Amino acid sequence: MSNVDFHYIEHVSDAMAEAYGRTLSEVFANSAKALVNIVCDLSRIDPNKSVFIETEGLDQISLLYNWLEKVLLTLLVDNIALANFEITIERSRDQYELTSICRGETFSEQKHQYKVEVKAITYHEMKIFKRNDLFIVQFLADL
Repeated sequence: MSNVDFHYIEHVSDAMAEAYGRTLSEVFANSAKALVNIVCDLSRIDPNKSVFIETEGLDQISLLYNWLEKVLLTLLVDNIALANFEITIERSRDQYELTSICRGETFSEQKHQYKVEVKAITYHEMKIFKRNDLFIVQFLADL
């Protein structure tokens, strides 16, 4: 892979994203960027506000789902568009735990060039796998 963090895969009715990273933390960060970029222009977000997010999951897939859901809720409920993510993922005996310092700003439809509403993240077609030394995530956002 080149320096591409994520790209979109053609889908009939929803948004399918594929993100890349050298570590699990990096691919989770790039997955969040892909999600936010579905809704608005990621490059227009000034990272002047910090938000702390933590979540957990029984496995990597449930952790990814919970993570993306929290990023989406931060946008939809708290009205904060996030663009930068410093993530730590740890595995305890029976679950994965994620903590993140996220940076973004208050969402503005005009400034951030609102594109489309994401209703939900789904487990459908969600995958995490490795190809060579690269983590790859695929997820579907319900529009």
